[in-house]
Amino acid sequence: MNDTFAIVYAGHGNPFLGELIAHRAVSALPFAGRYRTIDVILSNISQSGIRDVGVIMQRNFQSLVEHIGSGDAWSLSSKHGGVALLTPFDQGLTTELYHGFGDALMAKRYYLDRQRGRYALLLASDMVYREDYNRLLDFHQEKGADITLLYSHDLRLGLGDPTSVANLQIDGDGWVRGVEFGPGDKEGCYNLGACIMEKDLLQRLVEDACSEGRYDFVYDIVAPALSTHKVAALEHTGYAGRLTTVKSYFDMMRDMTSRQVRDELFFNRGPVYTRIMDAPPVRFADGCEVANSVIGNGCNVRGRVIDSVVFRGVTIEPGADVENCVIMQDSYISSGARLRNAIIDKNVVVREGARLIGTPDNIEVVRKGMIVE
Repeated sequence: MNDTFAIVYAGHGNPFLGELIAHRAVSALPFAGRYRTIDVILSNISQSGIRDVGVIMQRNFQSLVEHIGSGDAWSLSSKHGGVALLTPFDQGLTTELYHGFGDALMAKRYYLDRQRGRYALLLASDMVYREDYNRLLDFHQEKGADITLLYSHDLRLGLGDPTSVANLQIDGDGWVRGVEFGPGDKEGCYNLGACIMEKDLLQRLVEDACSEGRYDFVYDIVAPALSTHKVAALEHTGYAGRLTTVKSYFDMMRDMTSRQVRDELFFNRGPVYTRIMDAPPVRFADGCEVANSVIGNGCNVRGRVIDSVVFRGVTIEPGADVENCVIMQDSYISSGARLRNAIIDKNVVVREGARLIGTPDNIEVVRKGMIVE
C-alpha cells in the first residue's frame, strides 16, 4: 500500500436521515456506544497500511474536523502525508454543495495533483464494514483491471432504502458486465462504495464526466466506463450496512447488541480506533435492570435498560424504563420516563413521567438538546 492513497467522501448524507444529520454529517453519526461511523473506515485504512488520506467534507463538518483532528488516533499523523481534512471552502473554488463524489473530486483536484501514489482508493463514508484493502489492491493487480469495486451480498445495504442502489452484474470470472440501479429488495451484488484505480485514470474519468455535468461516481463515472475499460469486482464477506434512513441507522445500532456482530466489527478483524475521551466506567446502581445492551463509559444506570445502545455520559434514573432505544451522549432520562423504539440525540433531557413510544418501523426521533416533558 506504499503506492496507494485514499480519499473518503464524507458527504452530508441521505435526506431520509432527517434530524439525525441536521447538525452533523452522516460520517459523524454516533456509533456503537462510543464511536463515530467514520472510525470504522479510518481504521480499515490505517490497518491496511495506507498513510495518505484525504477526507472531503460537505456541510455541518465542524464536529468531524474536531473528531479526526490530526489523525493520531488512527496512526495517520505524519509530517509527510497523513490525513488531510478537505473542507468545501478551503481553496475558494466553490460556494455550493457538491452534486456528488465526482463533483467533490473535481473541486479537490489540487489534492489529487500533488499525490505521488500510483493508485487511488475511493471510499464512501455511509457504509459500515471491516475490510483489508490490500485484498482489493492484490485482486486489482492480479486481474489486470482498470477499475476494481468492492461488493457484498448483504441485503442490509439495500433493504428499505427509498433511493436507488447499485446492483453490480458480475460474471463468473469477476468482471462487471453491467450496473442495475433500483430498490435493494432482492439478492444481489451491492456496491460497497469502495473502488480502486490508477490516479491518472481517475483524473481523466472525473474531468470527462464533470465537463458534461455528470457527478455521481457510480452512475456517471463507473457505469459508463464499462464499455471502454476493464472493471472487476471483489466480494466482501461478513457484516455490511449502509446509512440511508432513520430506520437503517436504528437497525444498525440494534445490530450492535449482537455478540457475533461486535466480534466481527471490533475484534476479529482488528480494533476500531476512535478519539480518546477519558471517562469513568459505567456505574450500575443497586436495583437497576440491564439486559442485551451496549453501554458507553461514564454512564450512570439506575433504571431499566433492555435491548438498547446507550452512549457515554448518559444518566438513567431509578424507575426509568428504556427498551429497544438508542440514547446518545450526555442525555438524561428521568425517573418514571418510558421509552420504546426511540432515538434520543445528544444532550436531551427526558423529564419525569414522559412517554416516547415508537414502533420498529416508525422510530421516534428526539433532536439534539431538546427537553421532553
